[in-house]
Amino acid sequence: MSTANRPSILTTSVVTAAKAIIFTAALAIFPHADAQDADAPAKKPAGKKSVVESAKTAEPGAPAEKPADEDVARWLGGIEPKGDALKKLAESASWKNHAKGLEAAWEQSEKRRIGKVRAWAPEALGEINKSDSPVFYFFSGADFLYPHALYPNAKTYVLCAIEPVGSQPNPLRIPAGEVGSSLTIFRRSLDALLGFSFFRTIDLRKDVVQRHIPGILPVLEMILARVGADVTEVTLVKCDENGALSSEADAKGTPGARIKFHVGDKPEQTLYYFSGDISNDGLKKNDGVLKFSETLGTGRSLLKAASYLPHEGFFSKINEWVLAHSSVIVQDPSGIPLRGFPKDQWTFKFWGRNPTPIGLFKNKYESALAAAIKAAPSQPLLFGFGYQHEPASSLLILAEKK
Repeated sequence: MSTANRPSILTTSVVTAAKAIIFTAALAIFPHADAQDADAPAKKPAGKKSVVESAKTAEPGAPAEKPADEDVARWLGGIEPKGDALKKLAESASWKNHAKGLEAAWEQSEKRRIGKVRAWAPEALGEINKSDSPVFYFFSGADFLYPHALYPNAKTYVLCAIEPVGSQPNPLRIPAGEVGSSLTIFRRSLDALLGFSFFRTIDLRKDVVQRHIPGILPVLEMILARVGADVTEVTLVKCDENGALSSEADAKGTPGARIKFHVGDKPEQTLYYFSGDISNDGLKKNDGVLKFSETLGTGRSLLKAASYLPHEGFFSKINEWVLAHSSVIVQDPSGIPLRGFPKDQWTFKFWGRNPTPIGLFKNKYESALAAAIKAAPSQPLLFGFGYQHEPASSLLILAEKK
């Protein structure tokens, strides 16, 4: 990949530390979570348990039998389970309140945004939308709504972000008096995605670190259930330095989850979520995720609400990987800057006309992007995308490799 006109990689420890502090502070105060931290993952506070450890030590509130994966996803999604194992829990007032609240929020999201994305994509993206090639979504948070709406037929989706995987909950083990509060916290973690198209970093991290419904995995299961998918298998995995996956409890590597599902009569599809630092330094430990992704072949990428981290030199390696292994990239201005695309190797289309970042990232304004939009045909965008969640101020960029 050409490095002409790219910002230089930070070389001094003083500058690196300063950049990391600035980005960490920005992410802490700004409502966003489709992003990787600028610095390494936060250390686990001494004496506190991880979300996975907390889940394992939860007090049993009911028999320990494990409900079907499909029914757990449906229960989380406020949809009546098919089997009998969760029937009583689905009759409780707590669950019915959860189902009612989630249904209302989902309907608003469908009406205002995601339904419009799903209707727009087939005509606007054409074969890109129809293809079954893999989808790569780095800086994703728990957002499976947008990759599924843009690329509904992918055989495999790979999401990666800093938020913890967590574990699949067993609703039967949640004490009766804690079901309502657990579901409320879980539902609250979805507010920003359904309302604004992205997760809020600080809110998401606080809400997913809970005792009974921990981490990103339950959020992904809920989304799958709500988009009409039948979840057939959920497995915690580790991805080692060579890109090999293992579900063994003592396996080493980047933590992740594999969810197999199917929608209607479509062939089975697979969603992977990996939790790891993908900065240049972080990839020294987590580049097995990239090696695994390479085994899937050339894919389609999505970059959205990424805190403009792809504009920074210390995320140059993930940019290079995405450019090398993608045939198309759908992104907002917080994705790879135009200067990062090798010259004369990509074509661009734009929906929307606004290249101006929101206030927090005003120093990321890219004059080359503004000029490219001005020179391109005007194509209106009918839905909010990324940080600019109102259609009139949004911009969606389609980059296609020649």
